[in-house]
Amino acid sequence: MKRLVLPAAALALALAAAPAAAQGAKITISCKRGPLPNVSIINGANWQFVESIERNYRISPIDAKAAADYVCADMSAVGNARLLRERTQRVLANYRRR
Repeated sequence: MKRLVLPAAALALALAAAPAAAQGAKITISCKRGPLPNVSIINGANWQFVESIERNYRISPIDAKAAADYVCADMSAVGNARLLRERTQRVLANYRRR
């Protein structure tokens, strides 16, 4: 009897966690960083970041690119995941999640 309880409990936990994982889709924050901070060709948002915003929010491609560029423009946020997350949440606060 004990052998059946563990797989059943694991299945119940897996099914209960599935909707929560679907609701809380993650944004992939990805910024390009180069040796010269003022050169926009080597500094800015990666296309993965822009696509991640478009997948998770009801937002136009132009606004998604502008939001990603805003987040990545802050050179003081380099290596600071908390600050990057805060900037991302702030800039996307007025958009609805999918």
